[in-house]
Amino acid sequence: MDNISVKRKTMYEKNEEIDCIILDSDDSDHSAVTLKRKAGPSVESDDDTEPVKAPKRKRIERKNNLKNTKKVTKTTNSKTRLKVEIEQNNSKISDIDNQLNTDTSLKDEWSTYELLAEKEKLNCKTAETIIKLFEAGNTIPFIARYRKHLTNDMSPEKLRDVKESYEEICALKSKTATVLKTIEKAGKLSKDLKKCVLNCRSLPELEHIYAPFKVGGKRTLAERAKSLGLEGTAEAILTGSTNVNIEFLIKHDGPEGLRTVEEIEKNIMHIVAHNITTDTQVLTFIRNLRSNLFIKIESKRSSSLEKVKSSENISKFEHYFNFHISVNNIRPHQVLAINRGENLKILSVKVIVPDYAFHKFKQFCEQKWLNGSMKTSTRIRIFQESLKDSYKRLICPLIVRQTRAELKANAEKASIDVFTMNLKKLLLGTPLKGQAIIGIDPGFSLGCKLAVISPLGDVLDTGVIYPHTKKSSNKDQNLVKELLIKHNCTLIALGNGTACRETEKWITDLIQSKFFQPLDVRCTIIDEQGASIYSCSPEAKKEFPNLDALVISAASLARRLQDPLAELVKVEPKHLGVGMYQHDINKKSLESALDEVVSECVSFVGVDLNTASRCLLKRVAGLSTQRTDNIIKHRTKHGPFTNRYQLKDVKGIGEKIFEQCAGFLRVGPLNAKDSYEFYQKPDTMPLDCTWIHPESYDLAEKIMNKFNLYYKHIGLPKFITSFKSAIGNLSVPQLAIEFKASETTVKLITDVLSRPLDHDLRQENPQKPLFRTGITSMHAIKPNMVLTGRVTNCTHFGAFVDIGVGKNGLIHTRSMKGMIIELGDRVEVKVLSIEIDRGRIALEPIQKI
Repeated sequence: MDNISVKRKTMYEKNEEIDCIILDSDDSDHSAVTLKRKAGPSVESDDDTEPVKAPKRKRIERKNNLKNTKKVTKTTNSKTRLKVEIEQNNSKISDIDNQLNTDTSLKDEWSTYELLAEKEKLNCKTAETIIKLFEAGNTIPFIARYRKHLTNDMSPEKLRDVKESYEEICALKSKTATVLKTIEKAGKLSKDLKKCVLNCRSLPELEHIYAPFKVGGKRTLAERAKSLGLEGTAEAILTGSTNVNIEFLIKHDGPEGLRTVEEIEKNIMHIVAHNITTDTQVLTFIRNLRSNLFIKIESKRSSSLEKVKSSENISKFEHYFNFHISVNNIRPHQVLAINRGENLKILSVKVIVPDYAFHKFKQFCEQKWLNGSMKTSTRIRIFQESLKDSYKRLICPLIVRQTRAELKANAEKASIDVFTMNLKKLLLGTPLKGQAIIGIDPGFSLGCKLAVISPLGDVLDTGVIYPHTKKSSNKDQNLVKELLIKHNCTLIALGNGTACRETEKWITDLIQSKFFQPLDVRCTIIDEQGASIYSCSPEAKKEFPNLDALVISAASLARRLQDPLAELVKVEPKHLGVGMYQHDINKKSLESALDEVVSECVSFVGVDLNTASRCLLKRVAGLSTQRTDNIIKHRTKHGPFTNRYQLKDVKGIGEKIFEQCAGFLRVGPLNAKDSYEFYQKPDTMPLDCTWIHPESYDLAEKIMNKFNLYYKHIGLPKFITSFKSAIGNLSVPQLAIEFKASETTVKLITDVLSRPLDHDLRQENPQKPLFRTGITSMHAIKPNMVLTGRVTNCTHFGAFVDIGVGKNGLIHTRSMKGMIIELGDRVEVKVLSIEIDRGRIALEPIQKI
């Protein structure tokens, strides 16, 4: 905007005094507004660069009369010129009226959707829409699948990030309200302070402003100085509104701090430094400046290292004993490692802010407060000293705190992303349905517990063998063979816990000697993480009331191979061991993110409403533990559901809950052989067994009617062939326009109608388990040896691979060669180095298998 000079002119029309305004515009900043009057108290302008005289309220109101004046008496040539200029700048006068009459300092400096858009790099419209979806109680799986057209096809991962940022903003607004209430209760809330608080865009920034006003907190240097009555003098020096003589303030018999010029100047500097640091424009400048600074972080061996007892802990941090890197280049795992080392008193950490920051800060403050204001030697000297004190004591520590807080937040978020990505890959592992499997929970003195499960997951047989004790005999291998032949089972799921390698070698020797013929038996290692916790849980006891906990664990291992999702949801996600630095991450944030991923996976795969377990049902989007219990009670009392709409008969499930969960719950025949009879019933609908939401059933029927297809035949081979043939010449956008629907909804419907009813998205990217037929030990492998393995964990510094030697090898990021490796991948690797004493194996990927 242009600079506007407002000059008071007195004119008389009908014996009334009228305030006239002349607007002189140029190309400079329009933020400065000068009101020149003969008298009246002075106030600061919006940018604090020029003193502004406060206008009387009566005269401000009269300007509205001026805008409506049709004629001004032409007594002189100057009055004629004045009238013309007023008419030409009528719109600008309106702007000035708004500026004078509106108390902008009491308004929020940002809105929730604006800050969300800024943090997540969204356009404001999308941010506002997403906020409305969250506030309306919509879940992430529901939004990601059925409201794509409102979010620009946003992925579930991005939606989780946006939701987390939205919750942080809500927490900030709540904290801001609390801070304002506390300060107001203390009687210290001014308009400028309120504006400053409302302008804060992060919790560290808000804490910086709030610190001096905390109840019971130690008084700051500025507060002590203000108690001496020096606030007005400090303000005059800062703004240059009045010439100040320090000697007039000396009170030789007064309180300490007012007895000498030096004491008074020191206290004034404390107030000026505080006011500079809490100024809204300064904080905004520092916020923008920090993002462009070359800040470094250094870690060194702590001087108190001798007090640390664990030598094992020390060895883990040797890499950081002389470590320095730019905050723009530091990796998330390095931040978490440094923070952990600092907490353990092993490392000392320092953030180095370049001198350039002070020079830019000094330049900004001088331009804001010194340009165009009164300049005396005393004022300049005190102002410069206050600037140095403000930067050294307040601004620089603020930059350091905000930098470290941001690094920690970003590192935690990145680590949580690794957890969620690995968990998702684990849960969406390809199921091996339709096969009997024997699970083995290995052990030494207590023996190896056996459990055989049917193709439907029911426990058929159990047993115990002792292959690693003196009790070992041919009975052990004969028992395993007997169970395998009895149940026509060819798959062995072996837990990776204690005695795993010894048991694997024992089984492998039997396989290689063809002991199990005529069966072609294969063995795979299953991660035991969380299995023992589940086997001792009330849920397990309820499911297997007559089985020992170790036998339950064996059955769980077999089920993890048969249907990973259905079995792993029984365990709290944090116990599945799919990430790093778990104890360095905010517990609530991690658990919330992992729960969201479980809900997403369960919902997207789909759950059979009539057969799903309680553990599986309660993870469906929109359902809670209580609603799940009500569903199970309803189907126990009234029999199986025959359509989705019957969900509304369940206590606790209204329209909103039905909307959220219905698309993820499938209703179909209990047995595939009974499909024809089931769908002959008038209240059944094949669409209830698909991803199509009930809200889109009418649209799906219109699309089928267009191609003369009958909805009762959905999923049959003939229907699929006919639909693909009919849809071949039409595009999704064409159909969307024809039926006045969103493209994402039409695409979802056409995708579903092109697939069988029992389609499982986990089959789209199959992750085959690694079946072993031989085994080696860590002592047997050599550099350059080529092995095969399965990726068990992915981190920011590399991927861990189980190569069957008791210790997982690491493919470091620098050895990836551009290859993208994910949890569950089967890979062929080359051994680079072995450190037996430290249990480390360095690997290099060759190819995915």
